[in-house]
Amino acid sequence: MRAVAVGGELFVASFRIAGLGGVVARDGKDAIRIIEELAGDSEVGLILVSDEFGPEFAERVEQLSSTRPSPVIYLLPRPGEKPSVTDYRALLRRILSI
Repeated sequence: MRAVAVGGELFVASFRIAGLGGVVARDGKDAIRIIEELAGDSEVGLILVSDEFGPEFAERVEQLSSTRPSPVIYLLPRPGEKPSVTDYRALLRRILSI
């Protein structure tokens, strides 16, 4: 299994330095397309996604994440941004339909 970062140039470069693969996306639509392609690859176990493309993009990524058991799709703040507070209980309830 391998991990892949998807986002802007700085985000992807940060993970490439750490030894992960990465794909630079031009915009949110491009990033969604890349994520869907990577999700179809059985070798990819983790997709780390930058939240830099806006709130609608973040919602779409969360939808993709909650509908696919594998790979794990995880949304991260772009470099230099404060991390947002995530209600993991609400997220799990939504994923598990509780």
